Amino acid sequence: MSSPICWSCVQRDGIILAEAGRDDGSTNVIKTAQKITKMKPTAGWEVSSNFRMGSTNQYRGIKFHLHECVGEIDDRPSDDIITWAFSCVYNTTECSEETAKAFLTKVVFVSEPLRGMPWWREGGTLSAQPSFAPTLQQQMENVEQIDKLAMMQQHVGETKAIMHNNIENILERGDKIEDLQEEAHKLNAAAKVFKKNAKKVKRFKLLQNAKHGVLVGTAVTGVVGVCVIPPLIALL
Repeated sequence: MSSPICWSCVQRDGIILAEAGRDDGSTNVIKTAQKITKMKPTAGWEVSSNFRMGSTNQYRGIKFHLHECVGEIDDRPSDDIITWAFSCVYNTTECSEETAKAFLTKVVFVSEPLRGMPWWREGGTLSAQPSFAPTLQQQMENVEQIDKLAMMQQHVGETKAIMHNNIENILERGDKIEDLQEEAHKLNAAAKVFKKNAKKVKRFKLLQNAKHGVLVGTAVTGVVGVCVIPPLIALL
């Protein structure tokens, strides 16, 4: 039996890093996935459907955003924010919206140890596909085996906390941008050179640890093993 979660993906600032799933043969899943991934980021959930007059399309897209301040982690300006997006398309005849939200909440926390890796934070389209697409596929296939009540209760509390943090980060970024504009003329060339060199050293250290990161990514996939999950929409 096919999973009620038909497709899922993880994005960083609009770039699809990894995705898994398949179309229904009528491009309904593809169209719904494209629509939900292109919706502008908010402080929480976005829901999209591909319904048209006379259409029997039963698929719906849903997306959750996580806004992360990265100044102290990536040696970027302190007001900079990475916007992570976790999306899925589900069959409304087999899956409720709450179950789809709970599924994405789990993906948020499963991916947390990997989001510090260079290919997640700086990589291009499908840079995390080899290591994380099998995990997405496994989570999709196992969604019906999870205690749905416990899963939904957990996601409510966790996503509320994330959404509150998102709002604080967005508001704080606005304040800091104003401060930076006022202080921009005070920056000197020496400070810029120092910052540039420090960033190069940080990147070099991250690249040196890349092999370790590959091992971590592989461990998270668990018993999925070595397999290739083809992308559905990232290359369209």
